[in-house]
Amino acid sequence: MSNEIWIAIIGGIASLCGSIIGVVGSAKLLTYRITQLEEKMKKQCENCSVMDGRVDRLEARQDVMEEKIKVANHRIENLEKKG
Repeated sequence: MSNEIWIAIIGGIASLCGSIIGVVGSAKLLTYRITQLEEKMKKQCENCSVMDGRVDRLEARQDVMEEKIKVANHRIENLEKKG
């Protein structure tokens, strides 16, 4: 075979190897970034669940306070009627 054919074959193989290395490197980077994003989302979801619990407790306290205010207002009305 002539030198031009050998050079073309070697160039094609080198080009193919470079492409494969680029694709593998890109896939590794993409996998790493997706993993980091998943961890970030897990932390955010954990914070949301903690906040949901706090909000639930605050709403329960608010309900209790509203009921106490209703009872106090009712007592005041009864005292005003008697007095």
